[in-house]
Amino acid sequence: MRTVLMLLALLLVASAPLAHAQPADSLMRQGRQLLDRGVTAGDVDAMQQARALFERVASASNDAVWAPYYIGLANYRIATRFLDRDEDRADALIDDGIDRLDAAIEAQPESAEAHALLSTLYGLKARGGMFSGMRYGPRADGAIERAQQLAPSNPRVLLLHAVSLLNKPSRWGGDRDGAIAALNRAIQQFEAARPSDDALQPRWGHADAYAWVGIAHMKGGDTAQARAAFEQALAVRPGYSWVEAGLLPQLAAK
Repeated sequence: MRTVLMLLALLLVASAPLAHAQPADSLMRQGRQLLDRGVTAGDVDAMQQARALFERVASASNDAVWAPYYIGLANYRIATRFLDRDEDRADALIDDGIDRLDAAIEAQPESAEAHALLSTLYGLKARGGMFSGMRYGPRADGAIERAQQLAPSNPRVLLLHAVSLLNKPSRWGGDRDGAIAALNRAIQQFEAARPSDDALQPRWGHADAYAWVGIAHMKGGDTAQARAAFEQALAVRPGYSWVEAGLLPQLAAK
């Protein structure tokens, strides 16, 4: 027994440096790449693996301020795959994502990115009906307003604000034309943006903006503009499964 315990202790000592062999930034970059590939392919397993990498960083390093943001982003990406087929799983991911983004905002109170994504997760909570809308709608509105105050020209702030406008009932401020205008501004900002010196700054959303423009036109019955927008989304993100295997077939069915 003593020999077994000694061997286990030696194994733990030997493996300890491996746990810290990769810097947090390296793990974060790997996670981002894996998440991007998973989103493009619609591969939930890859998204979950990316989330696990972000979780490792969040658990091991108090200095990794971007880790909770990317956990929230991964949760958002995964949850949207389950909204219509596993509501309980989607809701658990959304709730956890809200907690993570609260942590991101605590670490970076001026992060427009975190406030905007938090707004979107509250918006997903609000979709559950009138009482959910009354409870979570104001929280979603407050978070996106804060994001707009902090970074009104940020393309993801514009994108997520537009998604909110498109998905809200008109009696609660929904506005399809306003959403299209905000999405077009987001696209302009995406195309004008220069890469940040901070490799961990969010860069996602360009193809999503085109996809949501297509959805807005599809809702308005303009199939030609919807198709053009979906094709632009695929030009930005080739093979994007959400568009290629989801939205384009929906458009064809109409």
